[in-house]
Amino acid sequence: MKAATFYGGRDIRVEELPDPIPGPGEVLVDIGAAGVCGSDLHPYRGADPWGGQVSGPRRAGHELSGIIAAIGPGVTRVEVGQRIGVEPMHLVGCGSCRQCRRGDYHVCPTRGLRNGVRHGSAGFSELDLAVESNVYPLPDSISLEAASLLDVYGCGVHAINRLPLRASEYVCVVGTGPIGLTMGQVARAAGARKVIMIGRRDEPLQFALRVGAADAVVNNARDASLSEAIGDLTEGALCDAVFETVGGTEDTMAQAVEAAAFGGRIGIIGAFWGDVAVAYRAANRKELDLRWCNSYSTWHGVREFQIALDLLAEGRVQAEPLITHRYSLAEICAAFAAAADKRASGAVKVVVQP
Repeated sequence: MKAATFYGGRDIRVEELPDPIPGPGEVLVDIGAAGVCGSDLHPYRGADPWGGQVSGPRRAGHELSGIIAAIGPGVTRVEVGQRIGVEPMHLVGCGSCRQCRRGDYHVCPTRGLRNGVRHGSAGFSELDLAVESNVYPLPDSISLEAASLLDVYGCGVHAINRLPLRASEYVCVVGTGPIGLTMGQVARAAGARKVIMIGRRDEPLQFALRVGAADAVVNNARDASLSEAIGDLTEGALCDAVFETVGGTEDTMAQAVEAAAFGGRIGIIGAFWGDVAVAYRAANRKELDLRWCNSYSTWHGVREFQIALDLLAEGRVQAEPLITHRYSLAEICAAFAAAADKRASGAVKVVVQP
C-alpha cells in the first residue's frame, strides 16, 4: 500500500509499505477520506503543545473514514464492505483503570497504548487498522468525506456535555477554524439562544454564518471593545458559555474572559503551545468556571462519537459545506501547505482522499 510518512517538519513522503493485517478484534479499513487536523499542523510547524519530542518518521491522520476491507479473528459486529466512520486509535484506553471503568477513556493515563506500544490512526494511507469497538457503520445519507469530520464534531459534542447549556443561553465561540465552526453548529443544535463567533477576518466570519455555525459574528480586529460588541448582541448580558477553539500562541483566553458573562463558563478546546495565563481579577470578579475539553469518550454511557454521528445523520449539523479543499494522497504536501496557510489558500477544511 501507499502511505504518507512524516519525517519532521514539512518533510512528508508517500512511500510503499506492506499492507497491514488485522489481528484479533481488529478491522482493516480501506481509507476513503482523512481530514488535516490542526493538531497535525503543530508538528508540521515544528511545535508540540503536549510537551513531547516532535520527530519522525511517523504516520498520521486521525480524522478518517472508509470501507471495511478485511476483519480479524473475533470480529462479529461489522462485516467486510461496510462504510464506516472511525474513532481514532489514539483514544483507545486500557479498559481497566478507574477512568476507563467509568467511561472516561479519553483521560486514561495510558491512553493510546496497546501492549505497551503507542498506537495512533494513520488515515493518510491507503489502508489502516482499527479496533472493532472504534468503527461505526454509516447510513447511506452520510458520505465518507462528511464522516471524516465526525472526530471534529465529537470534540464539540464533548465540550457541550462538559458545559451543558441551560435554556436560551448566549454562547460565544472564539475562533473560525474547523473546530470553531463545528462547535458553533453543535451549540446551535443544542438549543443555544444565540451563537456569536469571534474572529479577526471578515471572510471566515461570513462563512460561519453561511454554514450555520453562528447567528452573529464579531471581528475582534476591528471592534475596539470586545465586551461592548458582545454586549450589543446579548442585551448587555455577555455570553453564558464561551468556547475557546484556537490555542497556539494567541491571546484568546483573554478574549474568552472578556466575552463571558458574570457567573459564566469557559470551555477550553484549543491546544496552546505553552502554559496559559488567565486574567485573574476579571475571571475572579465574574466567578467564571473554566473547564478543559480534551477530545471525547462517553457521556452517560453513550459514545460521543455516536452522538456526533446521529447529529449528522439527522441533519442537525452540516459537514459537507465545511470541506473546501480535496487532495489525493500523492498531493499530501500540497494539502498540508493549504491547511497551514488558509489566508492564502482560502481553505476551511482540507481532506485527503487516499
